[in-house]
Amino acid sequence: MLVGTSAAGTAWAGGEAVAERSSYLCGLGASTPATSGNTISGIGSRTGCGGTVTLTVQVRKHRPAWPDKVVAEASRTGFRNSSFSADGRCDGNGTYFTETRSSSGNKLASGRANRC
Repeated sequence: MLVGTSAAGTAWAGGEAVAERSSYLCGLGASTPATSGNTISGIGSRTGCGGTVTLTVQVRKHRPAWPDKVVAEASRTGFRNSSFSADGRCDGNGTYFTETRSSSGNKLASGRANRC
């Protein structure tokens, strides 16, 4: 699973303790898609974040020279910190990846893997 982080605050004061700074780390996660039969699933997550967002998890099939095809999508509003999956049907053998997007503008893609 890939995890991206960003500083939710501006700058840290020089005398701040490490424990105080860690509360500013907010990260998204995106797992490499997994298959079971003809179903493909990707898990997206948000950790260490304050406030709520709309979080969207998509499993996409890479298509060279074309927009990637969304084969699974799930979205949660008022989302804080946790994980959930997007489940869909395989679209033939190919390169798939999971993408997690936050309404705050952050996004993260998993590694790509040959599936289905």
